[in-house]
Amino acid sequence: MYQWSSERARRLPVTAIVEITLQRTAHYFRERALRSGVMLSNGQLWTDFAKKKFTDWGEKSITHTVTKYDHLQQSASVVTKRQQGLGFNTHVVKLANRECSCGKWNQFGIPCSHAQKVCAAYNINAASMVKDYYDVRAYKNTYSKALQPVQSEEYWDVSNFELVHDTTIRTSTRPGRSQTLRIQNEMDWRQTRARQQAQRRGESSRQSNVIEQDYPQ
Repeated sequence: MYQWSSERARRLPVTAIVEITLQRTAHYFRERALRSGVMLSNGQLWTDFAKKKFTDWGEKSITHTVTKYDHLQQSASVVTKRQQGLGFNTHVVKLANRECSCGKWNQFGIPCSHAQKVCAAYNINAASMVKDYYDVRAYKNTYSKALQPVQSEEYWDVSNFELVHDTTIRTSTRPGRSQTLRIQNEMDWRQTRARQQAQRRGESSRQSNVIEQDYPQ
C-alpha cells in the first residue's frame, strides 16, 4: 500500500507528494506501534518477521545432516536433503564467526537452517544468536515516536534568515537536457518503456503515412 501510494503520487505537485508521504509514514508508524504492544502482551520475543523466519528454518533444519570439525571455531559442514531434484548441497557453518556459506545468516541476522542444525550439534541455543534489532522492545522503541501534523504554510513561523537561490547550481555547460543524478527505480523504468512504445507507435504511423503518399490507392 505504501509503495502503491508513492507510485500513484508520482505525477502530483511536490507539496502533495510531501503531504502524502507524511500521512503514510504516520500511518506506518502508528500501525507498528500498536502491533508492538500486542506482541509484548503476548510475550513474543521477536518481531513477526524474525519469528517466522527462525521457525521455518528450524523446521527445515531437521532434514539436514551435520558433520562437526573444529570445536574451537564450532565449525561444521551441513548437507541438505535432496528433494525433487534439488538440494544435496554442502554448506560450511562457523558459529564462532556467526557465518554460513549460504549467506542468509549474514543477510537477515537470523541463524539459517544450516546454522540452527550446527547449534543443535554443539548444544548451543540458536535463539541467542538472533540479532538484537529483532527484539520486540527495540521494535516498539523504534515506532514509539509520534509524528506531528504540519499546518498550512501561511501559519508557519517567519524564518530569521533569507533563502537565496544559487543560479550556478543548475548551470550546465553541455548542450541539451541536463542529466539527473537520482537513482532510478521501477517507476522510471515503466515511464521509459512507455515513452519508447509511444515513439515506436509514432514512427510506425509516420512510415504508414509515407507509404500511402508514395503509393496512393
